[in-house]
Amino acid sequence: MEIAIYGKGGIGKSTVSANISASLAKRGKRVLQLGCDPKHDSTRLLLHGRDCKTVLDYMREVGPLDYQLADVVHQGIYSIDCVEAGGPEPGVGCAGRGILSTFELLENLGLDRKDYDFVLYDVLGDVVCGGFAVPLRDQYAEKVYIVTSGEFMSVYAANNILRGLANYSQKGPRAGGLIFNERGFEGELQRVERFAQAVGLPILGEIPRDLIFAACERHGQCVVEGAEDSPVALEMDRIAGKIWDQSRLYPAKPLGDHELEEVVLGHKIRKEVPEEAGGPKEKNPSQGRGTYSKALVKQEPLHGCAYNGAMNIAVQVKDAIIISHGPRSCANLSYQAISSLGRRSLFEKKKILPVQVHPKILSSELGEDAMVFGGIQDLRRVLQEALEKKPALVVLVTTCPSGIIGDDVDGVRDLAGPETPILALKTDGNLSGDYMQGMILAYQEIAKFLVDPQEKPDPYLVNLYGEKPIANATSGNFKILEDWLGAFGAKVHCRYLNETSTDSVRTLLRAGLHLPAYHDYMNTILEDFFKKTYDLNFFPHALPIGYEESMDFIKALGRFYGKEEVSKKIMARERENYQRQMDKYRPYLQGKKLMVVAYNNKLTWILKTALDLGMDIVKVGMINFSQDVYPENPFKDKILDWEVDYTAEKRRQDVSRLKPDLVLANYNGPNMDDAPYHDTIQLTPEGGFQSGIALAKRWVTIFQQNVQEGWRKDEKYFRKYQG
Repeated sequence: MEIAIYGKGGIGKSTVSANISASLAKRGKRVLQLGCDPKHDSTRLLLHGRDCKTVLDYMREVGPLDYQLADVVHQGIYSIDCVEAGGPEPGVGCAGRGILSTFELLENLGLDRKDYDFVLYDVLGDVVCGGFAVPLRDQYAEKVYIVTSGEFMSVYAANNILRGLANYSQKGPRAGGLIFNERGFEGELQRVERFAQAVGLPILGEIPRDLIFAACERHGQCVVEGAEDSPVALEMDRIAGKIWDQSRLYPAKPLGDHELEEVVLGHKIRKEVPEEAGGPKEKNPSQGRGTYSKALVKQEPLHGCAYNGAMNIAVQVKDAIIISHGPRSCANLSYQAISSLGRRSLFEKKKILPVQVHPKILSSELGEDAMVFGGIQDLRRVLQEALEKKPALVVLVTTCPSGIIGDDVDGVRDLAGPETPILALKTDGNLSGDYMQGMILAYQEIAKFLVDPQEKPDPYLVNLYGEKPIANATSGNFKILEDWLGAFGAKVHCRYLNETSTDSVRTLLRAGLHLPAYHDYMNTILEDFFKKTYDLNFFPHALPIGYEESMDFIKALGRFYGKEEVSKKIMARERENYQRQMDKYRPYLQGKKLMVVAYNNKLTWILKTALDLGMDIVKVGMINFSQDVYPENPFKDKILDWEVDYTAEKRRQDVSRLKPDLVLANYNGPNMDDAPYHDTIQLTPEGGFQSGIALAKRWVTIFQQNVQEGWRKDEKYFRKYQG
């Protein structure tokens, strides 16, 4: 038989548990008692006060290869086997995870509960997390008993335990009843009786408030051992007998909070009436934290995790060291994602991007023991390692495990002096949102931490905001911008945040021109933040893509600097080149039917190029995307078939119906349709005047090859020769 004894902390359940175990062991039963309370005092009376090595302390001090079951199973009175799970220091780690670890270790070491007639789990009842609920699960306790007094909070804890038990009721009722441990105030019994009747449970026994407990505990004894003929010991024996003989169990029927108060306290609870009528109010997603990713606003599934988003932004500060506070695997996955573009550029183009090939990332490498005892010591160790390298900044980014166990990462700042600031980005993995939410957090917190608000602006210093660090086109687009700014006598001061330094961020307000890299969802949030926090005015044009946007951008720069003649020279040169290239490629593409299926809303440059080439745009289908909203059709008189919320099924139907010569999409998967040719739209395309020209050249090459992709016939040939 396996039972669990639950009850509010301090209610006396460990004393009751020890006496029940002792009573059954005296009758010749083989007994195991497992203490599941971090105070590890459940078996103290069974061991006559002897020190008991807890399982969690044992796991922390002894290597796995040296584990021995006998080291954590201690024999007490009447040959009772005693085990204490233990737990972390108050306020750190996760004691609930410690219960899980204890059970796993005991099973791995071969503890067979079937060797015992009676197994008792003594469990803390104030905590309702999954770890403390382990004994409630079907594979453990067959019966559950709750120790309670008549004090309201004790009954409240008992009701919560029933709520937990109700979550594990798939295999039928397992509640055995209540054990009333008196506190001795007037009307106490009636309170417990009303509660027992309301939840449909019996009261197995009434343990009186008696000094005999204290007298026996002074000698490290249970009352059934030290005062076996006393009325209290006889009551304990009677309760133990009832538990052993009990065959009828009861379903868990917890009360609602108001109902509980009415039953226990004996008076009606007045419910508050809302001051305003009119039904539930619509939630404002901007309340509270203030800025949210589209996935959170639209309540979509999370796209990645906030930890990775914050890591990707923080690592762009070149003279900073980033500490991933979590398991090694989290840091490794983030490292691989951040360095992917740099490694690809190195292998394919022999171009080294130092920040992305060798991101300065360290990990606190949290293990199983940290999940129980907390990971602050691991964080302090790796932080000390980082400080020895004398970085300009240390950024701590938290993962799911460190967030769940509640590590106080702010508490390690005492290790650093004023010369090395430490910033904590508490993403807690995905607990604070998706990848974009992590980016938002990093963008805002790094600025608030570093930016000096006293700087005076210089219009010929330029800041660029919201580049996409891991996009292939980012470095090329930045080079185009540098060349244009140079023509006006200006230069980039800070790229926020891409391959930048702490000093350029600190002096960010020294720039007098603020350019958004994109006009997408992310940059809208970024601009709003800097406008509200630092009263910045942003240039109305983002980095341009394609001929028309580039012309507008150059013209606006000329107006800003009062150098329209520079703009005119650049525009005249580029206009002539564009027309020459369009005339060159038009004969090959005129009349070709184009179908566009896109995630992103940056399509105007593509559509303008196709129309300038004389192509027939037969369909545009917009797919829902985590970072942008749908744009309107900019060419309503020339593109008649424009559809949002586009699906793969609609795409297959439209290809069959419209028979396009070329399908242009962000992503062409393995189940591509029967269009003759496919091409890919980059989510972050190359910018400037040459964007459309490069696209036209690419399409001409595709059609001139006149290749029918052989993979389309694989199934036919397989059936012919193998079927």
